Amino acid sequence: MNPVESPQVHLVLRAHAPSPARLGVVYQPLPLRLFKTVFALALFWGSIPYLVWVPPHYPWPILSLCAGAFLAHRAWTGRYVVQWFAGECPRCGNALRLRAGARIGLPHALTCFGCHFEPTLEPYALADEEAIATDARGIRHVLADCAGNWHQERRWDQEWIVCGACGARHHATPALAAAAAEENDHGRLLAELAAEGRFLT
Repeated sequence: MNPVESPQVHLVLRAHAPSPARLGVVYQPLPLRLFKTVFALALFWGSIPYLVWVPPHYPWPILSLCAGAFLAHRAWTGRYVVQWFAGECPRCGNALRLRAGARIGLPHALTCFGCHFEPTLEPYALADEEAIATDARGIRHVLADCAGNWHQERRWDQEWIVCGACGARHHATPALAAAAAEENDHGRLLAELAAEGRFLT
């Protein structure tokens, strides 16, 4: 039995800040998936010539063909077997469901029954998150014209950098924390200059 792994994942939805998620899975190695796929096809498709002779004749071969295709597809595409999952929708905050025993790949689309959008469960690497700080656009808000301040908060045992105005959220890597602090400093300076300008007028 393979050990339970907990990959670093979060839930993403276009035009919304990512939300935290927790996932425990058991990895299914390629030889095992290949064996299960071939076994399902051999068992169900190989029995079709014999099922043709079982009355009422026509439904059994069709059912065997469909069952073999479904089980083979499920065995081949399910790289992970879910042991436990917890996550919330990036749009409405409702808890999302992913049943134990489900076979999934990553990324994996989920359906939110609160807002009926489909966020994606994706793995992430902190090195990739660090690259956001050096991107030409820098640390990003949800709203392009947002002037809110960044602060750090802890959610689900993860450190996040969150905008207090638009709700933008990033993983609190060192580079992103420094970029957020620099943007906050610029915002304070602009606020002070604006206050002095009002005083002079």
